Amino acid sequence: GGKGGNGGGSSRNARTQAEDGIAFVDGSVNQGAAGIGIWYGAGHRLNFASSIPDAAADNNVTELIAIFMVLLRHPRHARLAIHTDSRACMTTIEGLASGAAVGSFKPSTPAYRSLLRALRWVLFWRSGRTVLHKIKAHSGQTPNERADQLAALGANSEFASTVPGYGLSGEGEGNKLSRGLFPGALWGDLIRFLAGEEGVGTGAIGGDHEAFTRKKTAADKRTSPYSHYKGPLATPVPLDSNKELTIALALDCEMVGIGPDGEKSILAQVSVVNESGNTVYTSYAAPTKKVTDYRTHVSGILARHIDPVTAPPFARVQAEVRALIKDRVVVGHALENDFDALQLRHPPGMTRDTAHWRPFLRMGRFSKRLRHLARDHCGLKIQGGAHDPAEDARAAMYLYLKFKDNWEGQVHATRQGRDGRGRI
Repeated sequence: GGKGGNGGGSSRNARTQAEDGIAFVDGSVNQGAAGIGIWYGAGHRLNFASSIPDAAADNNVTELIAIFMVLLRHPRHARLAIHTDSRACMTTIEGLASGAAVGSFKPSTPAYRSLLRALRWVLFWRSGRTVLHKIKAHSGQTPNERADQLAALGANSEFASTVPGYGLSGEGEGNKLSRGLFPGALWGDLIRFLAGEEGVGTGAIGGDHEAFTRKKTAADKRTSPYSHYKGPLATPVPLDSNKELTIALALDCEMVGIGPDGEKSILAQVSVVNESGNTVYTSYAAPTKKVTDYRTHVSGILARHIDPVTAPPFARVQAEVRALIKDRVVVGHALENDFDALQLRHPPGMTRDTAHWRPFLRMGRFSKRLRHLARDHCGLKIQGGAHDPAEDARAAMYLYLKFKDNWEGQVHATRQGRDGRGRI
C-alpha cells in the first residue's frame, strides 16, 4: 500500500523547506541603500544577502532582483517555490512567463527592460518546476522575516551583486558594466546556471549564520499576556510588580500650546515606563513660555497641573529624563515630537519608534496611530478620553515586546554593515 516515493506522512513532515526547494525573498530600500535577501532555512548553503546598485533603489525593483537572483542561483533542474510579499512582482513575472512584451511594463527605462529580459531568459531555461507564492507581508511568518533581515543586512554590506541593466553596486546606470543581459561577474553565474549547478557563497552573510538561525532558549522567552492576545479590548496594565530600570524604557509626553494660535508645543508632562509596564518616572513641567492652549480635551492638562509655583522647572525635568534614558533603548510613538518637547537628542540606534518601524507602516510609507496599532496587535484600548502618557508609553512598550525578536534582528542586520557603508 501507500503512495510510494516519500514513504508516508511522517517522513514527508520531516523534510525541511530547504530540501523542498522553498525560498523566501525580499528587497530592502533604506535611505538610498538597496539590498536583497534570500532565505531557504537555518544555515542553508543557498541563503544569500547582498547590496545592489543604488539606481535600483525601488521596492518593486529590489524584489524583482531578489527573484532573479534566486532563479539564477538555484539548480535549474530542481523544483523551486519562491515566496514573495509583492503582488506587483508576481504580476510582472506572470506577464513575462505568458509572453508579454518587455516594453509593456513600467517603468520603461533601459535598465529595467534589461532586468526583465534577463528574468525572462532564466525562466525560459529553467527545466525544474517553478512556482511563485504570494504571502502577506510582515504577518509573523519567520521565514519571511528572515528574508527581510537578510535584505537589510545586504543593503548595508560591502558585498555587492552585479544586476542586469544596473551594473555593479556603487556604479551608476549606463556604466559599461551594465551592458548586456549578464554583465561582469554574472557571466560566470550564467555558465554555472546552464551547467545545472547551484550558486556559490552566501554573500554578505559570510560564515555568520548565528544571528539568523539561533533558536530562543527558555531564558529568552518572556511571559506576557499580550504576546498572543485574542480577547476583548483591555486597558494596558503592568505585567508584574517590577519597578526596576530595564534595558528598554518607553517614554511619552503631553504638550500644551503657545503662541497666538496655540500651535507651537512645549512640554507639560512626561512619563517613563519599564519593560514590565510600571511607571519609573512621571512629572509635570512648569512652562517656559506663556500657555495659550492647554489642549485639555486631548492632553488632560489643566492650568493647576503646570503652575510654576508647584510644578518642577523644565530644566530639572529635562535633566532627570536625560539621566534616566542614558545608554538605554527608548521606545515610543513618534519620538521626534517627545524629544523636541524635552529638547533632548538620543542616538537613533537606541530608539525603537512604533510610528516608523517598517512592518507597522501603512502601504510601507504612512504611520498608523498608536491606538490603532495597540488595538490591532495587542488587543489594547487606549486614548478613550484625555491622553495618559503612562498608558500610551505602556502600549508602545507592549508593541515593542511582542515584536522584539524580529525588530532587534533587523537592527542587528543593519548594524552589520554600518561601518562598511556608513549608513543605516
